[in-house]
Amino acid sequence: MPLKRNRGKVVDLSQPTQSDLEDGEYYKSQTAAESPYLAKSPHLIDPAPNNKSLFIPEVPGSASDEYKPLPLPSWYTKIAPTSHGMKDLTKTRDTRKADSITALSSMKTCITNCEKATATKELPTLFEDLRNHIHKAEILLYVDRYLVRKAKMLDVEYGLPRVFASSKVAFPWDLKADAWQLYNRWYAQIFEVDLLRGIKARQGTDRNADAIDPAWPGRVKANYYGEGNLVPGQWWPTQLCAVRDGAHGTAQGGIFGEKEKGAYSVVLSGGSGLYDDEDKGTEIWYSGTEGKDSTPTENTLRLIETCKTVHNPVRVLRSHQLHKSNTYRPVVGLRYDGLYNVVEMRVVDIRKATYKFRLVRAKGQHPIRYKDDATRRPTIYEINEDEKLRKSGR
Repeated sequence: MPLKRNRGKVVDLSQPTQSDLEDGEYYKSQTAAESPYLAKSPHLIDPAPNNKSLFIPEVPGSASDEYKPLPLPSWYTKIAPTSHGMKDLTKTRDTRKADSITALSSMKTCITNCEKATATKELPTLFEDLRNHIHKAEILLYVDRYLVRKAKMLDVEYGLPRVFASSKVAFPWDLKADAWQLYNRWYAQIFEVDLLRGIKARQGTDRNADAIDPAWPGRVKANYYGEGNLVPGQWWPTQLCAVRDGAHGTAQGGIFGEKEKGAYSVVLSGGSGLYDDEDKGTEIWYSGTEGKDSTPTENTLRLIETCKTVHNPVRVLRSHQLHKSNTYRPVVGLRYDGLYNVVEMRVVDIRKATYKFRLVRAKGQHPIRYKDDATRRPTIYEINEDEKLRKSGR
């Protein structure tokens, strides 16, 4: 079923004025130089004031270099090598745990091989091997707190920080990002690899009936600016899973925000014929929801606020429900594609209060991970697990 944008409650509008609503007129937002938030955002490394280009060049290798190891969590440091759980691992007959110990050891060996490579030509093959280890671990590998602790996967000297915060090897940006994603999940003690973890799934193929388990401890709220701990290309099988992880704030609506705070995130989806989005990757014309009697909906108001007063960048997620002709459409599920500035808005229909918003991808971010190469998300493992999920009827 195509995702439909939540029309929301229709409210009175104090801004823009009637003169702003003349068909064909548009409003241009402040430039990055004029906006205090944009000037301070660590995610906007090279804002371009007064940039009139329809395409903003990207700068691979700069946006996510801020990945820094966190202080070791208390749950991790409190596990003593002599504890019952750690001792059990040395004599376990559980083949699943034994296989996990082997897999984690192999991942660390692969990191070591990258560090010890004496010829540059060896690195591409080693990097691809490491990608496979990390991508498998993200979607398939069983671990628990004792396995992560035994393998020292959160330690700077031994674990995943050797990839995303390496001073020895210039790891590819996508590899660093995906290592950071895995590190953050384990750091937060989210060890389940079930795609629908934390989701109360209803039987059948209609995922719209699912709900987030209120007892799930790993839920992240989405009412924040910026990308938080998300990484470019991070992927989810359903929009509700993206809500669970704090990428978006509504399971059905395409726009999420709060009154007077603007929008935090938007989802590009197929929707219905009412919403004629134009997607050029780094440049998007995004359609607001249809209002009534020249009054925009609450959701549309959030983007109006962002464009006219708030000026915060919004998170953009793309759905596989986009038209298949869309170059940037993920193969399955939804993908986080970075931060975009809402720089302009136009009235499409004054009576229905329909708007289009021009979103421009913030500079200094890594490329959108849509190409059919090593950086693409979803990964082959994510695609395969998504297919199994659909076939299972969960």
